[in-house]
Amino acid sequence: MSKDYIARSLFLDSPADLVAGSQSQLWGGWFPLSPRVFVYVSFVLDFILLYGLSAALNRNIFVSVSIFHDAPLLQLVMALFLLMLFNVAYLHRVEVLGNFDKFLEKFRKAWSFALLVVVAVDVVLFMKAPPETHRSIIFYGAWIVVWFVSGWLMFVATRFMLARSFKYCVEQELISHNVVIVGATELAGKLIERARSDGLGVRVRAIFEDEPDRYTPRMIADVPVKGNIADLLLYNKANDIDTVVIALPLYNNEAIQSLVQKLTVQPLRVAMLPGAMALEMSRGWCSPAGELPGIHLLSIRDLPIERSGLVIKGCFDKIVACFAILLFGPLMLICVAGIKMTSPGPVLFLQKRIGYRSREFYVFKFRSMHVAACNTGKLTERNDPRIFAFGQVMRKLSLDELPQLFNVLKGDMSLVGPRPHMPEALAAGQLYFDAVPDYAARHRVKPGITGWAQVNGWRGPTDTLHQLENRVMHDLYYIDNWSFTLDVKILVKTIFVGFFGKNAY
Repeated sequence: MSKDYIARSLFLDSPADLVAGSQSQLWGGWFPLSPRVFVYVSFVLDFILLYGLSAALNRNIFVSVSIFHDAPLLQLVMALFLLMLFNVAYLHRVEVLGNFDKFLEKFRKAWSFALLVVVAVDVVLFMKAPPETHRSIIFYGAWIVVWFVSGWLMFVATRFMLARSFKYCVEQELISHNVVIVGATELAGKLIERARSDGLGVRVRAIFEDEPDRYTPRMIADVPVKGNIADLLLYNKANDIDTVVIALPLYNNEAIQSLVQKLTVQPLRVAMLPGAMALEMSRGWCSPAGELPGIHLLSIRDLPIERSGLVIKGCFDKIVACFAILLFGPLMLICVAGIKMTSPGPVLFLQKRIGYRSREFYVFKFRSMHVAACNTGKLTERNDPRIFAFGQVMRKLSLDELPQLFNVLKGDMSLVGPRPHMPEALAAGQLYFDAVPDYAARHRVKPGITGWAQVNGWRGPTDTLHQLENRVMHDLYYIDNWSFTLDVKILVKTIFVGFFGKNAY
């Protein structure tokens, strides 16, 4: 099956059996959270405890207050140092958070080392402090014992409650790392059983064959085999998948390379399970941030924007969108009045577009065309007779795009990203996804109000394949080179060239 066919199939309706069981149906329609949520919670709780313990050290043990007059700064430095020590000791890994026995094993070593650090710092400061600040050795020894024991008890109690909460959330599917497997093999069954026994929130939702002629509907370890690679991409369109694990023989390099290339049209993390031995050897494995918890995999392809980047981008989008709505609120009211006075009909125009993961959504725009001319599927042309007079003003100044700020708040769009297109849009008489093979890869990130293509002059018509190809090329450059700085750069350029370019009509 060709990559072109797979890309095209993303823009067709998904079969009912692939839509069924969507993650959006879990616990009242809310999305399950990643197990890494508990990593962030553990960082916060550990810092609070360590800062409190550092304050106790400064007040009762360290004689440094007479040398360093900024005690809070010293407390902060000490807390951050111990927090870094905990991180190096893997105390903030999902495998440790979900297994209390493993936590005790690693915490015992880390806390003992923390005691050595505290004693060493106290000895150094004691030697440098003025004699009049010295107290008895028994006093210092007693306080260090109290500090060590109380810290031990607080961390053990906190992490015990955290581990119990983690287990409850996994059982209730409040947190989940959603995985699909490529390769209906015995190895896939072993991976599924291992994920269940670990209890770290890794859930294999479906299995897919790497070749269409091998597909036979069946169950492996109570997980359904749902189809081939094209079906996998359609499944991911309807269900949010975190990781695709390839469970195929390593010697088939060409097949694996071809498979990975096909998977690049969707925002998927792709990894490979080297073999059954990897499952046994990784019993004590603590995976790096972002990878599958508890299982040692070979990472092949990562997400276009890492999870932390998505959080930063999402928060930035919401904050700036709220500010922009307040700033442009009066201007939007003028647009509403102008539309009402010059053209009968609704103020807003909702148009179906293709968004993240090739899913369809409705984009909000101020209506600039006569009502009868809306939703015809025909792209706007220069001097288009369908546009009424005030609509021409709005389109020239890009004011008709302002309601898309509400799409950003809703979560369908981002401030910066590839522009969303209509499913029926044509370039040189061909549908976009037929005209450019890499077109589907634009939907690995959320669509944007503005983008790299727009600020580089590729806005407006797509009468020729050259125009569409350059737009797609710029969009893919943005996805492959995303950074927060690039987003800010595009927003700044949009103010000067994006809204008022020659192709704004």
